[in-house]
Amino acid sequence: MAGHQAGRNARETAYQMIRSRIINLDLKPNDILNEKQLVEEMGMSRTPIHEAIIMLSLEHLVVVRPQSSTSVAPIDLKLVNIEQFNRYALEKEITRLACAQVLDAHRPLYEENLQLYQLYSTSPSPDRNRRMFELDNAFHRIAFDIIDRGAYFDWMVKYFQHVERIRLLSLQLNIATHVVEDHEQFIQLLFQRDVQGLQQLLEKHLKRYLDDLLPIRRQYPYYFKE
Repeated sequence: MAGHQAGRNARETAYQMIRSRIINLDLKPNDILNEKQLVEEMGMSRTPIHEAIIMLSLEHLVVVRPQSSTSVAPIDLKLVNIEQFNRYALEKEITRLACAQVLDAHRPLYEENLQLYQLYSTSPSPDRNRRMFELDNAFHRIAFDIIDRGAYFDWMVKYFQHVERIRLLSLQLNIATHVVEDHEQFIQLLFQRDVQGLQQLLEKHLKRYLDDLLPIRRQYPYYFKE
């Protein structure tokens, strides 16, 4: 039993490590995933890495070609649309509930997040894009925490497999200029308990990736599934 659990833990670790490298653009579409090389890099046996690759292929992040090669999958816009639709449906309900429970004590959480985001937006740090990406997610999570539904946010983010790369590419191109303005408006509407205004803003905010697609696809055409 202990051996089985250890195997599961190793597989989950391998899965998270490879997935993170794909989501964070360290691994690009069509990059070859060589299991022998991954074994050496990650210091694991081949079995958990092989199982992790199978899991990633089921999530359309990896393409496995039997007797040929395994590579990073391109972004599938059909799956992006599904992810964003599900995100909007969940966040719309969460913010509706948060409007009834938000307190003045929650405002500093939003304001501190926004200040850090603005700080990193002008930072020369090589970590800039990753930190802005994390702060964006953290901002959206606050509403979930207000109503004690943080686990719902974690579940949601776990199933973001394709849209995350678009978000990071938009940061890489410096075209994600709408985030601060949208987040400032979100704070204002939330503390006014304006449910309808918040839902309209969320719909606009979560569809902004569509505006970013043209410049992203022009600059990085190989990232996308034909």
